Amino acid sequence: MSPICRLIACSTLLLTGIGAQAALEVVTQTDRPELRKSLEELPLSLGDWSGRDVPIDPSIRERAQTDDCLNRVYESSRNPGVQFGLWINYSSRGLNMRHSPEVCLPSTGWVKAESLCKVMTVDRRAGPPVKLSRLVYSQGELVQSIGFWYYIFGEGRLERLVRQLPITSRSSHGRTTRGSGMTVEVFCSGELDPDGEVLRGFVDALMVELDRFLPEERAEYHVP
Repeated sequence: MSPICRLIACSTLLLTGIGAQAALEVVTQTDRPELRKSLEELPLSLGDWSGRDVPIDPSIRERAQTDDCLNRVYESSRNPGVQFGLWINYSSRGLNMRHSPEVCLPSTGWVKAESLCKVMTVDRRAGPPVKLSRLVYSQGELVQSIGFWYYIFGEGRLERLVRQLPITSRSSHGRTTRGSGMTVEVFCSGELDPDGEVLRGFVDALMVELDRFLPEERAEYHVP
């Protein structure tokens, strides 16, 4: 084959690939629903929990790839001394999905305690149950637990199918996120809530209010 023929063949193959990719983008195009309210409107009072805002460093906000986020500490009047840190991150393009605990915590020296991690189902007083991952990490003598779950809004059927596969159901695979997304992380010292029972009550109180922020079309996941 002459050099010119090889060039024509390669160009044809390249253009065919680009055309197929463009066609796939059109076929799998989905909406990217916005939250119904800004996260800053989440009440500071959640049942018997009282919260306060914690300033977010601009560099952290930038790295989190967020369009709307919330960083608070909540304290319970029913469980004196127990504090939960609440971090919620919404991205209209799902870029926040790259920042799960399993990606970010090990990069800062935290080691996962596999034997203490588990999946929890929180039965709510009103509304469907919430399934979440309760992850435990240690760093020296420090131990912290994280309740983690996330939502994809407007996710396409093909992407939802791919997310169920064992190779890529994780939140960190941003390319499989075609809708918008929101992650929810609840941090607590491991000593204050060793069994996660206080976490159940907090999630129940949180969801009473958070439900009002979520678009109707949503899928819920918990595997980081």
